[in-house]
Amino acid sequence: MHSFNEKRIDEHTSREASFMITNKKGNYLALGGNNFTHMQGLFFFDANAWAPFKTIEDIRLNKEMTAIKNNLFNVQRIYKGYAEESFNLFNNSMVYSVNNYSGDIIIELDFRPIFDFDDQGRIYTITQEDDLIIIRYDKFKDNSLSAIDKTRFMAIKGAEGFKLISEWMKKDYPYDAARNSRSEFYVYKAISIPVQRSVEMVFSFADTKDKAKEHVETINDNRQYLISSYHKYVTHTFTSRDLALNIAMKALDDLLTSTESKERSVGIFAGMPWFYQFWARDELISLKVLIIQEKYYLVKSILLKYLNSISTDGLLINKYPQNPGDMKSIDSIGWLFVRLHEYIQALDSKRQIEEYLPEADLMIIKRMLENAIHALLSSHSSNGLIINNAQETWMDTAPAQRRGACIEIQALFLRMLSLHNHLAFRTKTKPFFKSFEKEYKELVKKEFFMDGKLYDSITEQGPSEAIRPNIFLAHYIYPDLLTKKEWTAVCDDTLKALWLDWGGLTTINHTNSLFKSEHTGVDDASYHNGDSWYYINNYAAIAMHRLDKERYAKQISRIIHASKEEMFFSGFIGCCAEISSAKHMKSQGCLSQAWSAASLIELLHEIHG
Repeated sequence: MHSFNEKRIDEHTSREASFMITNKKGNYLALGGNNFTHMQGLFFFDANAWAPFKTIEDIRLNKEMTAIKNNLFNVQRIYKGYAEESFNLFNNSMVYSVNNYSGDIIIELDFRPIFDFDDQGRIYTITQEDDLIIIRYDKFKDNSLSAIDKTRFMAIKGAEGFKLISEWMKKDYPYDAARNSRSEFYVYKAISIPVQRSVEMVFSFADTKDKAKEHVETINDNRQYLISSYHKYVTHTFTSRDLALNIAMKALDDLLTSTESKERSVGIFAGMPWFYQFWARDELISLKVLIIQEKYYLVKSILLKYLNSISTDGLLINKYPQNPGDMKSIDSIGWLFVRLHEYIQALDSKRQIEEYLPEADLMIIKRMLENAIHALLSSHSSNGLIINNAQETWMDTAPAQRRGACIEIQALFLRMLSLHNHLAFRTKTKPFFKSFEKEYKELVKKEFFMDGKLYDSITEQGPSEAIRPNIFLAHYIYPDLLTKKEWTAVCDDTLKALWLDWGGLTTINHTNSLFKSEHTGVDDASYHNGDSWYYINNYAAIAMHRLDKERYAKQISRIIHASKEEMFFSGFIGCCAEISSAKHMKSQGCLSQAWSAASLIELLHEIHG
């Protein structure tokens, strides 16, 4: 069930669904009926390690769960007999309440960094200190029980005592097994807490016992104020009459994260549970929604963050924080200037350009754009076109075999040239690329558009025979590349090759030898060779709506229905998943993906205004 501002939608489903909430600081809680992945539970973000640290595996009642209810300001699990739990996250704490229930609450623990699979040398010590339950976790080095590697604490306030269970349990996670990743873990069934009708508790996590105790007391003393304040924030932030739009905006807002790190501390995580970084491409694509929401200061800070980190070869780092050997992305630099262009247009429409981007700022942007254009031409071009290595576009897996000149990269470069010409006009400075934009457009059309077909990429061997949905990105980014008649023919042919009746597009034509109809998991053979990406589906619908909304009404409607159905009733409910298998609509990949939510918001805004 989803219920907000007197609107409600619900569905009885046999799908394995769960919920995920965050506190916008990298912490998250994901639970359901039964956890289907080891990445569910209660996680707190460790800014030093830049990774979530798992604490609670599950917290549950001795009853059958019958429903999950998303109220946007909190989430509830409902059980037979109308018992219900409510969950909120604040700082390094979870606020938890139970109503209409008499019995035991069972607490299962699984303290470890999210990708630490070492099950040995793990010790839990649980004691009562005054009115607090204190959980101490020790992880010993080399399983020796003599040298402690790390110690963590959790304090629980509000319980009327507890009973120690102290059992290790084997858990098998079907979602992880289906992805061919680690799926068998041992978790610690720790304690039971008795309840008579109702209880309110706070769980706080810290590196030391004193900090955990301090956190739990502070949150407990202020819990009603915190819940009321968050309820007001949600009510005043998500004001659309469309429940789906409000839920999609909340899904993206949950990934807008402020970490305790000094550098790049505010931004949009690419996804949860495992894309807990600031990915340049993902963040810049998602940024359009913040422009629509008129969060102009925040938009400017994110744009400047990337503008000031352009490397000498004209590219941006792929993500922050970086890992050794991380590749750069060829497309994020183009998306930076697409969003800058849209930001300027939005400010112009509101007559607020001087407030946010005075002429001195526009001159700086123009100069940095010039440098980026020259750097791309110098370091990343061949035969006049911008080229990329095999894993530098958003289709960044080796099996995609996408090396050479790619269509959306050409569109992004053309948009950069277009922005420069716009800035030159408004600042009354020399338009270095006035004729070059026209020449480059003619070159791209000559190389990519033949016999009514727009090719996805040009390799050393010639045009690729792979048909991919990137032509819709090209239309979204630079619609002037072709005429409306030409775009319509390209769109029709692409839909014949890629369309899925459930309301999506495959990432390669069904007849291609690389095509996979089912998601192959951590083996990325299907990732860009069959899997349907919700974000690209949504952008395809936007492109079709702009091109001819009557002609493509059926496809647009089905894409919207599929994206909304997935968000409402599948995977992590209220979140937008990364991908689906081509064969059937599913929630797969990362189950809360920023650009899936952002593109759905854009699509609904495009359709309904």
